[in-house]
Amino acid sequence: MSDAVLVTAEMRGKVKWCCFNRPEVKNAITPESADRMREQIESAPAEGARVIVITGNGGSFCSGADLKALAPVMAEFKGVKEILVNHYHKLVRAMVGSPLPVIAAVGGAAAGIGSDIALAADIRLASEHAFFAEIFVNINLVPDGGGSFNLPRLVGLGRALEMAFTGQRVPAQDAAQWGLVNHVYPAGQFESKVQEFAAQLAEKAPLAMARSKRLMRASVDGGSLEAALAAEADTQEELIGTHDFREGVVAFLEKRPARYEGK
Repeated sequence: MSDAVLVTAEMRGKVKWCCFNRPEVKNAITPESADRMREQIESAPAEGARVIVITGNGGSFCSGADLKALAPVMAEFKGVKEILVNHYHKLVRAMVGSPLPVIAAVGGAAAGIGSDIALAADIRLASEHAFFAEIFVNINLVPDGGGSFNLPRLVGLGRALEMAFTGQRVPAQDAAQWGLVNHVYPAGQFESKVQEFAAQLAEKAPLAMARSKRLMRASVDGGSLEAALAAEADTQEELIGTHDFREGVVAFLEKRPARYEGK
């Protein structure tokens, strides 16, 4: 698969749209597609963009990690930490560290690390058909991609733990009520509404927005994103070697309920 297929990008006025482009798997992410998205984000300021929109082609935002692409890691029961550190963490840091406002436009599924990539954005805009799901528990893993850091800060500890414990979908309207989403738009107008919102931001003072982003993010970083990312990676490395991880993945692929043994 060529890099051009993994992520598409285009300038719409002063707004750079960066799109995960694997609609056949609901934009399930791979290390390579994470790298391509990071590169598009990092290049945006030099291209004259004032705002970045991250979204997914084909309806879904990102359905999580592509388990089939992780087959070598699953076979060896190690290496997930390296993938997180060298690929997904760099994408999250690029989003958080960009001087530009980063909008996650969630038109459908935002699940697993797809949900947590959306959480790393400065603003989340959702279609009425969108949902968020921290599905890691279904294969005996924990939220990663900064999810353990960002989610409780957005929705509170109780709701964050409910999402992590149950793996259940949170529909767009509930997500808005919880503070996870800024605005919900009708599906038929979603893309135009996102562009309208982003274009309005693009006309605001860029330095003021950049400094506001830096100051406000620093104010909620008391727990340290770096510490959260490191702890997540260590925990994933531990859990990927367990029976329950293997059982969860096999059950997912076989489309049957998993039989967990707590080991």
